[in-house]
Amino acid sequence: MQTPQLEKERPISEPEASVLTGSVDTLWLSWLHEMLPDVSQLQLYRVKPNQAVEQCAQTPPVKQLSESQAIESVDNAVLRSVHHKQAIYVNDATDKQLSVLTIPFECANQQPYVLVMLSTGLTSVQQNTAVRLTQWAAVQLRESSSAVPADARQSDAVQQALPEAQLAQALVGAQQRHGTFTAMAFTLVNSMANLCGCVRVSLGCHDGRRLRLIAMSGQPKVDDRRKIARQLCALMLDTMESERVIYPNGSGVATPSQQAYYKSQGEHPLLSFTMPGSNADKFVLVLERAKDNPFIAAQADAIEQSVSGSASLLELSRAHEQPLRQKLILSLRHHIAQMKYINSWSKRRWLGVVLFSCLIGSFIIPVTHRVSADAFIEASDRQVLVAAQNGFILSAHARAGEEVRKGDLLAKIDGQDLQLALEKWRSEEIKNQQEYAQALAIHDRNELSRLRADAKRVEAEIALIEQQLRRSEVRAPFDGVLLDGDWTQSLGAPVAAGDVLFEIASAEQYRLVLKVDEHDIGYIEPQQIAQLRMAALPTTVWQAELGDVLPVAVSVKGSSAFRVPANIEGDANALRPGMEGVGKVIIGQRSLFWVYTHKMVNKLRYVAWKVGLL
Repeated sequence: MQTPQLEKERPISEPEASVLTGSVDTLWLSWLHEMLPDVSQLQLYRVKPNQAVEQCAQTPPVKQLSESQAIESVDNAVLRSVHHKQAIYVNDATDKQLSVLTIPFECANQQPYVLVMLSTGLTSVQQNTAVRLTQWAAVQLRESSSAVPADARQSDAVQQALPEAQLAQALVGAQQRHGTFTAMAFTLVNSMANLCGCVRVSLGCHDGRRLRLIAMSGQPKVDDRRKIARQLCALMLDTMESERVIYPNGSGVATPSQQAYYKSQGEHPLLSFTMPGSNADKFVLVLERAKDNPFIAAQADAIEQSVSGSASLLELSRAHEQPLRQKLILSLRHHIAQMKYINSWSKRRWLGVVLFSCLIGSFIIPVTHRVSADAFIEASDRQVLVAAQNGFILSAHARAGEEVRKGDLLAKIDGQDLQLALEKWRSEEIKNQQEYAQALAIHDRNELSRLRADAKRVEAEIALIEQQLRRSEVRAPFDGVLLDGDWTQSLGAPVAAGDVLFEIASAEQYRLVLKVDEHDIGYIEPQQIAQLRMAALPTTVWQAELGDVLPVAVSVKGSSAFRVPANIEGDANALRPGMEGVGKVIIGQRSLFWVYTHKMVNKLRYVAWKVGLL
């Protein structure tokens, strides 16, 4: 990725500043250099009215760059940056690759100053971060230059006048060490607790939809289920309406959330305010002190000023951690907010033009009209296997979901009673044969006639019992898949004649059935093409040709639907009976407006006819 030129970025804001003093310049550059450790050297220049460039300070004070590097390129970049009032990034290839980043700002006397950063290379993210920090630090330079005493202890004075410097250094250090928004938030509350002498500091963030408690000083994480977290969120919501809350105060006015939090959390004096400097997100700080150290208005102003730049850093870190979808939404909101220059009449006019164009286009643009219907895969051949007689399950050799071949043994019913009956009739058959031989020997014709009839009766009984014994073995009538029936865990269970044991379906021939709602059945005709997606195979689309519409409606979820059979085209080996999905029948081309409004129009027409308006 190529590093973008910062000249194309928005112009840098011009903070008001006072005249700089040399000692404060050096201290300010030293502090800024600690926040930017990747920068080789920082230089501060002042541009005089005659366009002469004068160096005010630099850090490190000892020049570490080679003499062969062209200083003229730095002067030119300084003048260009002041002229365009923009940050400029320049790569100067001499003895080694030298990158120069110039950032302009002005003081109260309109004297232009430029901060120059020399390094071996800066990425686009590092450039933008450096520009933001310099804009923030320029305000601190103004305040420190007016607060520095004339004695030799200027370092301590500057540190006293710049609590923002300590806070900013802690935030940037947390960002470099951990790189997360949460780490910066906890660093902020802990630093504020130390700098302001607070017993507890809490930070909340409102993203435009809801407020969430982010961090509390002295704790490694925040538990939203605790009572204090809920009370803090209520207090912060009230603070967003009034911008600042000091309690107790002289007037005695307080909201219920302030009073409840004050009484339940030890009656600590409260200072709650919305941090300035953020755009999309709103950050709320709640500070609590000891009972004998209440807040006053002057202290509140100083504390708000000390965190004036922290909100922008927190917002930048939080936006960097957002997912891509959230970043796109925030970018869209930002662009919409930038359209403030358009007056209300222009907005209404453009909105009307856009809506009218969309309406006209909806009548003209043709789209494909498709009717949706629930789809089911059914086997073309299905058969139910039942118990032929009363008995007990003796053995089971297959269960639902298995593929079987014609003649395979599926289960066997205990046939011991039938076997005993068969043996009984076989003994009767032997007895009949013996009596028949004796009657034949004495030529007793009457007895022979009776024995012949008994022989036929015994033979019929034996054939019946043998047939019942064969039916006690449940076998597959054809090749297929078992859809129902699992007796492997129910051996010995009693069954009665007619009980369903298995349900088998053909494994080769399937049938697609679409259940079309009665409101859409008028558009369905034979030989129309339907597209099919199954819930088990959502990435595959099958084509099917509709058959005849059956004139039989079934009740589906409180409404009527018609079963429309269809033949699947192409390879359907992946489909199995019992699968469900959604089919869309292609009806033809209609206008966009008609496709999305015809159902509502038809229902209104039906209701009007029903009540007698038509």
